Amino acid sequence: MAIKREDRIAFLKQRQMFNGVDDEFISDIAKRLEEYKLEAEKVLFKQGDPGSVFYFIYEGSVRVWGLDANEEELDYGFFEAGDKFGEESLITGRPRSFSITTLEETTFLVMHAGDFEHMLDTYPSVDKFITTLMNTRRKTRQTVFPWLHPGEIVQILTRRHPIRMIDRMFQPLITAGVGVGFLYISYNVTIPTIFLIISVIILIPAFIWMIWVFLDWRNDYFILTNQRVIWLEQIIFQAAARQEAPLAAVQSVDVKTTQLGRILDYGDVLVRTFTGTGSLKLTTVNHPKQMKGEIEELLMRVRKKTENIEEKRLRQSIRRGLGLEAGEVIEDPVFYVESPEDESPAGFKLLRTREVSPDGKTITYHRHWWVLLSKTWFSLLLLISLIALLFYALTNNFTVLGMFFPAKSFITFWFLGILGCIMVIAYHSLDWYNDIYKITKDDKLIDSEKKPFGEEISRTAPIRNIISLEHNRKGILRLLLNFGMVKVVVADETLIFYDVHNPAQVQQDIYYRQEQIKLKQDETEMEKDRAHISRWLRAYHEIQAEAELYEDQEFFVDLEDEEEDSI
Repeated sequence: MAIKREDRIAFLKQRQMFNGVDDEFISDIAKRLEEYKLEAEKVLFKQGDPGSVFYFIYEGSVRVWGLDANEEELDYGFFEAGDKFGEESLITGRPRSFSITTLEETTFLVMHAGDFEHMLDTYPSVDKFITTLMNTRRKTRQTVFPWLHPGEIVQILTRRHPIRMIDRMFQPLITAGVGVGFLYISYNVTIPTIFLIISVIILIPAFIWMIWVFLDWRNDYFILTNQRVIWLEQIIFQAAARQEAPLAAVQSVDVKTTQLGRILDYGDVLVRTFTGTGSLKLTTVNHPKQMKGEIEELLMRVRKKTENIEEKRLRQSIRRGLGLEAGEVIEDPVFYVESPEDESPAGFKLLRTREVSPDGKTITYHRHWWVLLSKTWFSLLLLISLIALLFYALTNNFTVLGMFFPAKSFITFWFLGILGCIMVIAYHSLDWYNDIYKITKDDKLIDSEKKPFGEEISRTAPIRNIISLEHNRKGILRLLLNFGMVKVVVADETLIFYDVHNPAQVQQDIYYRQEQIKLKQDETEMEKDRAHISRWLRAYHEIQAEAELYEDQEFFVDLEDEEEDSI
């Protein structure tokens, strides 16, 4: 059955790319679209095919994939109802950069090249949106984000507005200006050497400073996927951090701009969440209203899927309550990832920094192995030296050492030194092993410190009470070895996981455990509501059956009375 014109218009109005576009133009676009259906597991187009069509997915979903230079398959995720694609080939004239295969029967609304150009020429706001979309997909193919989940696809990838870089570039530019001033003076004095040296001393750090500011600006990303909102921040040689908010947890999105921000189209985007993980503030975002609109569109889609799932589950519950077959199994509408298997950094199997229980419910973290090495390096060096010294003495029959120490005295002191080194290393190793951070199977966080032969301090907090969560890696050593701090604020208490390996993974583990708790709570509450509704409906049907039986009895009584009267 063909899609009605009013349904097409309603569909287009829900898309952020048409935000602010008048109804007459949307109606014109709706008339230009063609409907196209494709069965499940069919290829829409392949990487390298010429492209002359822009697509909206009206119903269904498709898989996005491609091939690398070695002809190995790459999985880019999936598009679903509401997504659009195909703009890159139409704008650049290049072949398709990825392949599309339907996952189920899918209905597309198709726009041909001439209508696509007309749309971009008529409305600059749509042109700007399409340009951002195209740049996002190109950057996503060029940049590897290993923390993306299977099936997760990037919708927007943008940096801070250049005004942020210009603002931070002001001081090094002033410094460089001073250096240029000294360089100018050196050409106009009789003894230029001292001024030339001063100018070089000023200009070189100023240029390095400017390069650092530029690279630091380029390394900050604001990312919106079909699952979460992410702020990826990298400060060169200093720190790296990732803050995120799952879409299912987002409560509202606000934009804050200044007069200059409205002119240059930048501002702050504040993402508030339900789950208590705190607000995510994206500062100096380029095109903030577009970011806000895209988040809200994805939220609408998530909530619509959730409502559809809830309606199916309600029907299922009612059928069970009435003694009918329940029907198909209904899965959760939002994709969540379980914690990955146990990992150890760089092959240090004896120094595991993250351990996952067989049932996957308990995750234990130890501090990074560098913390242990920083406390034992001298003892290890001394131990190696003593072993080397003994080897040297044995190969030379103590001839050289005998001039200074008797052989028995050397053996005694060597043994005591070896024993002392082993005891120091064993103590710090046991101390390192006893300092643990844990996510427990009963959904609690534990920060436990235990000194060998000393006191033990343990703090516990429920994951459901987390207010905010963040991580960072400060310093070049922590960046290179990938360890840092995870800060967890729970009610009036703060738990800090110091020097954990891969703090982004630790933060993600906690985030998704918190989301699983919320999902379970929500599902429990909804199941109670469904059970109540089922009982009410069952009671209604029983009462209705009783009423019908009563009416039938009254009818037969009345019929008997009529017969008696007639006799």
